[in-house]
Amino acid sequence: MSVIHLLQADLELTGPASVAAPETVSIGSALLPSLPLARDAWGNPHLPGSALAGGLRAHAHPDRRRALFGDPGQDDGGPSHTRAVASTIRVLGTRLTLPDTGGTPRIRHHTAIDPHRAAAAASTLHSRELLPPHTRLAFWLRIDTDAAGSPLVPEVVDLLRTWRPRIGGGRTTGLGRAELVAVRHRVIDLTTPEGLRHWLTQGGPGLVDEHAVLIHDRSRTTGTPPDEPLLFDPAPRFALADSLHIGAGHTLERSGKSTDIAQVLRDHAGTPLVPGSTWKGVLRSRVAFILRSTGAATVCGPETGAATGGCGACEVCRAFGWSGGAGGAGDALGARGLLVFTDSPLADARVRVRHHVPLDRVFGGARDGLLHSEEVVEDGRLTLHIRLTAGHRKGSEPSPVVRACLVLALIDLAEGRIGLGRGTTRGNGTLTATEPTAAWLAARRDAAVHTLRTTVASRGLPGDAAPYAGPGSPKESGHQEVTA
Repeated sequence: MSVIHLLQADLELTGPASVAAPETVSIGSALLPSLPLARDAWGNPHLPGSALAGGLRAHAHPDRRRALFGDPGQDDGGPSHTRAVASTIRVLGTRLTLPDTGGTPRIRHHTAIDPHRAAAAASTLHSRELLPPHTRLAFWLRIDTDAAGSPLVPEVVDLLRTWRPRIGGGRTTGLGRAELVAVRHRVIDLTTPEGLRHWLTQGGPGLVDEHAVLIHDRSRTTGTPPDEPLLFDPAPRFALADSLHIGAGHTLERSGKSTDIAQVLRDHAGTPLVPGSTWKGVLRSRVAFILRSTGAATVCGPETGAATGGCGACEVCRAFGWSGGAGGAGDALGARGLLVFTDSPLADARVRVRHHVPLDRVFGGARDGLLHSEEVVEDGRLTLHIRLTAGHRKGSEPSPVVRACLVLALIDLAEGRIGLGRGTTRGNGTLTATEPTAAWLAARRDAAVHTLRTTVASRGLPGDAAPYAGPGSPKESGHQEVTA
C-alpha cells in the first residue's frame, strides 16, 4: 500500500442535533442537563468518529460492508466461524464548528404525561443539550491503495454523495438531520519524493488543507439524496383554533415584578414550534387508546404490568419505539421506532402574555401572591411531517392497523378531541385542519375504520367492539413539553 488517499467530508446540520455524553454527569451535577453534549478537553462540542463510521457503514450495501468497513469476526466453534477483518476505511478525526450567526447550544426539556391523570408523570423530567442548525462538521477518511487510480476511492465518494447522515440521538423526534456539503480529495504517493516529504513533514488537517481537490460541492450538484419517505403525503397541515403553550422549561424575569413569565418553546431562530417529541407522545398515546378501546390489538400499559419504557412487543412499541426496562421483550436495551416526527415551526405566529390567578374558594376573590404569567402562541399555522425510517431494518413500515389508527388520531386532533401542550382543558392547544387536510382525512376515515373492524374480526372479538368515531368528551391529553 504505497498510495494514501485522504478524503475530507464537510457536513451541515439542517436542524438541531443531540450528540450526548451522559457519562459526563457526575454526583453533585443535578443542575446540568441530563443529556449534555459531548465535549473535548477544551470544552468544545465534539463528535466521535465512530458515530459517523457506523452511520456510513449502515448506508453501504450489505454485500460491501465487510470489504469497506471490516468485520469483528465470530468464533463460536461452529460452521458460522468468521475471521476478523480490519476496516479498509479509517476515520481519522472530526471537527465541529458552530455557525457564524452566533448560534449556541441550547437545552430542551421534556416530560412524559400520565395517560390516566392527564398531567406530568412523576420522575420523567429530562433534558437534552442541542447543537444549533447550520453547525458544520468536518471529518477525515483515509484509504490506502496500491495505485492512485484505485476504484475503491470513487466507490467511497459515491457512498458519501448518496448518504443522508443522521447524527446523535433523538432521531425519531427529528434531531440530527444533516446534509453533505463538500468532499475534498488528497493523494499522497509515498513512492515519490514530494509525497514522502509531505507525509513526513505535515500532520493533522495540514495533510489535506490547501492541497486537496474539491470533488463534490452541494451548490454545484443537481439533486440531493432522497429524504426518508413521508408516511402521509402530502403532509397534514393545521392552524391554531385558540392558543398554544408548549413550555421551554424556563421563565423570563421581569424587573420590578414579583412574578416571571413562563416562556414558550422556540427554535434557534426564535420561532415558536411544536417539537417532534410532542407529536410523537400525543399520537402514540392516542393510537394506544384506539387500539385498546376497540380491542384491535393488545397494547402495553400500566394495566398490563409492562415497564414504563414499553414492552417492546406490542404494535405501538414496534411503531413508536421503546426505551427498555424490566419486563420488555428480548433484552432491556429498547429499540428505535419506525416513525420519525420532526419539529413543526409555527408560521405567522403571534406571541402574547396571559396572566392567571386562582380564586379563593372561601371568599370568592383572587388569592394573594399566586399571580402567574405565561406566553401563548396565537394565529399560527404548522405542518406535521411523519417519516419512515426506511432501510434501517427489515419490516420498516408500521402495520396497517397502526397506520389506520394514526389517521383516526389525526381526525381526533382536527376535531378538537385531543390537544397539544399545556392547559388543554381550559382553552389551549386546539388545532383545526386546513381545507385540503380536512378533505384528505374525511376521504380516509371509512377505510381506517374498516381496517379496525377487519383486525378485530380476525382476533375473534365481538363485532361491536370495532367501530371508533372518537369520544364526545372534551380534549384529552397525551405527551407534551415540560412547562414552567
